[in-house]
Amino acid sequence: MALTLSDWEEFYRDGKSFHKRTRISVDQPQIYTPVLIQNLAAMSIEKYFMAIFMSRGFLPRNHTMFDLLEEIKQIVPISPTLEETLLYMDSLQQICSIDNIKITLPQEDDVPRFLEAVDEVEFLADTLCKPS
Repeated sequence: MALTLSDWEEFYRDGKSFHKRTRISVDQPQIYTPVLIQNLAAMSIEKYFMAIFMSRGFLPRNHTMFDLLEEIKQIVPISPTLEETLLYMDSLQQICSIDNIKITLPQEDDVPRFLEAVDEVEFLADTLCKPS
């Protein structure tokens, strides 16, 4: 059995917190645009994934959705819908290279996809993370 890395539970709690804020945000469209909702969803997903990885004793190579997806697929099968949504989210913000930044604004009809993805990743974290 792999040793857990300390603080994984903090990442899990942070994932829950961002997830809660993401859910609340859809009821306040005057404040939360699809861009903000996408970023809240992405933060929640990243925190949940980090909790999963750290609870299993390792860290991912990078934190892009593509890289997190590749790492999680080594642990558990991922639904094609979730994979498609995470890759789509990754394509919206390509900001790793300062010479070739590309940002595409998500649309209102993207929001349900983001919420569904966060729910699916939460389920993975709830299933795969075991409190100490």
